[in-house]
Amino acid sequence: MLMHLISLYLATYVCNALPVKNEYQHYLELNEVKSFREYVQIDTSKEENLKYAVDFLIRQATDIGLPYAVYAPAGRPIFVATLTGDDPTLPSIMLNTHMDVVPVDEREWLYPPFSAHMDENGDIYGRGTQDTKDVAIQYFEAVRRLKKDNVTLSRTLHLTVMSDEEGGGKYGIKAFIKTPEFKALNIGFALDEGLASRNETLFATYVDRRPWQMEFVVHGEGGHGLAMPDESAMEKAQRLINAVMTYREAQKEKMKSKTRTEFGQLTSVNINMINGGLAPNIIPSSISLVVDMRLSTTADIQEIQSLVDSWIHKAGNNTDVRYLRRDTVSEYTAVNDTNPYWVSMKNTLNNMGMKIIPVVCPATSDMLVLRNLGIPALGFTTKTNTIPRLHAKNEYQNVKTFLDGIRTYTELIKNLGNVPHEQQTSSKCGV
Repeated sequence: MLMHLISLYLATYVCNALPVKNEYQHYLELNEVKSFREYVQIDTSKEENLKYAVDFLIRQATDIGLPYAVYAPAGRPIFVATLTGDDPTLPSIMLNTHMDVVPVDEREWLYPPFSAHMDENGDIYGRGTQDTKDVAIQYFEAVRRLKKDNVTLSRTLHLTVMSDEEGGGKYGIKAFIKTPEFKALNIGFALDEGLASRNETLFATYVDRRPWQMEFVVHGEGGHGLAMPDESAMEKAQRLINAVMTYREAQKEKMKSKTRTEFGQLTSVNINMINGGLAPNIIPSSISLVVDMRLSTTADIQEIQSLVDSWIHKAGNNTDVRYLRRDTVSEYTAVNDTNPYWVSMKNTLNNMGMKIIPVVCPATSDMLVLRNLGIPALGFTTKTNTIPRLHAKNEYQNVKTFLDGIRTYTELIKNLGNVPHEQQTSSKCGV
């Protein structure tokens, strides 16, 4: 009897002492999660690695049974996979994402930024987990499910994956829209990346802020570090910085009365790069600063230009500016009953028990280019209860959030693919 009790005690002790398996561990065996992690593990912050992303996308399309094409009108790849609808003459649905991601400083990350490491909470870390490799995989997996279930779509779907979105689109969508291959897609509506939500509310972005990215170069007297010349480049740079930061503080003050979803209604400005100097004992003869502005939807172009000109004047003579990007127009897509695609999206999500609200995109996406062509386009993502970390350290997405998103996209795409042809809409509509 005593030996039996001892055996029971030891068995209980051993069981309790064994490590409990991570409750999220089994998700790593799902093909959807494997694909997501593999895609994130491709470091597409480097242009030379885009070819590996294309190889990955080709495998995805081939596995699902989708015909595909790869274009490079400006030297960088653009991937298009297609699911043909029952009526190919109808304007098609474009499901757009981008394969490129912004660079990282690995020293700031909890885990290697291209490892797609999943922690004990089920959070998958990596550059692109929010912006925007998740959405590409969710599109593919949603289409896979629609095909498996023999769902009929009247409209053709095009899964498009751009490069150079992060660089402004010069080598991506801006080049692609000029090609006959793009025109042949016959796009009637486009869906693209959206905003992560800290709660259960979903967002639809219907207009992007206009980006102005400027490189200022101030010139002054250089020389030996022992001297203190008048009108040095650093003095001019300081005056320029002060002018920009004064405007920035005024905008920050206005933001205090706004919610996070209203930030897109204001103009933001940041000095993101400063370069100058050759050695510790040489006074630099020039210093460059890169300023990133995102213009509010109501900002007057002439007023903004006058503001920039005033910064140059305050910096002083021999100050140059080069516009890296200067978008003056950003059209709206209607988010009311005149837009059947918006109605389909809203009804689909509401019927699934979800709330969606239209907001201004505080950043800039490829959809700005499409809307300016007159193509209705909305930004959307399923990342709820997620801390937004686009372009930030420790970008992540929870594995369950990712998988739930596939289910949401499956319903959404099914209904968008069957929007009746009776009504068409343009991006150039009111809210």
